[in-house]
Order: sequence, then structure tokens, then C-alpha cells
Amino acid sequence: MAGTATEAGVSRRLVYDHFGDLATLYEAFVEDRLARYRVGTPDISQLRPDVAAAAMFRHLLTIPPTDRRVVRLLVADVGLPALDRVRDRFRRDELARWPTRSRRDDGDATANAAMWATASALLALADAVADGEVSETEATKIAVGIVRSTTSTQRRTPVDAVE
Repeated sequence: MAGTATEAGVSRRLVYDHFGDLATLYEAFVEDRLARYRVGTPDISQLRPDVAAAAMFRHLLTIPPTDRRVVRLLVADVGLPALDRVRDRFRRDELARWPTRSRRDDGDATANAAMWATASALLALADAVADGEVSETEATKIAVGIVRSTTSTQRRTPVDAVE
């Protein structure tokens, strides 16, 4: 809280009066970053899973790396109890956004694990693009391949045909 007050140029008392405790400050920070992440998020609910994957991956490339790190915290479930409510809401919202036909039919626990493993891979891939390790075009093809490998019911489209 002291560091936040110093950086904001206000007193610690003001920070405590506004947020109450460190957990509330963490939650407010993460919610702010998620609001930035959600701006411009494409509606993928009616898209084929491979096209949805390409659209979401391109969106990941538009958000700042610091915001991707916050999303990664929620995807990886690093065990910060202060973020449990935000993480649960984020995960519920993300699962609901994906087309029904992209979800696996082998049980909720397995489907959720596949979804979060996929999300983690796409976040790492977006960082690789930002670091200049792979081109956006090649990374998008890889992203589509990753999503295809973790979904069971979808029409296959050549990776090159996904723009």
C-alpha cells in the first residue's frame, strides 16, 4: 500500500481509506487491467473454433504485455486468494464466450483444463511475437493448430485459409 501511495503521490491513509486492504487493491488493479483487455475483444460466439482462435489470438497481440501478464495470472491460477473472485468471474466469462462447438465433450473438468492450457499457450505465443521470436502470421497459424488439437468437434479448414 505504501508503494502505491508513493507512486500515486497521495498519502497511505488515502489509499487505505479508498481500498480498505491490500486484497481490495489487488482486485481493483486486476479488474482495471481486465477492462482494458476486454476493450475490442471480438465476438467469437458464432464463429468456427479455428476462426475464433485466430480472432482471439490477434486480440491478444493488441493488448500491452503487462495486461497479458495479468490475464496469465488468472489463467494459471497462481494461488492468490485475493484474486479468487476476479479469477472465477474471468474464467466463467471466458468459457461462456467460446463457441459451444469448440468445447470438448469429455466432461467439465477436462474441458476446463484443456481451455486453460490452450489459453496459457496462446498467451506465451503472443509474448513470443512481441519479443520478435516468431511472426504474427506464423504465430496465428500455430494458435489455430493449438486450438484444433484441444477441441474435438469442428470442421477442419486448412490453417493457411484462416486469415
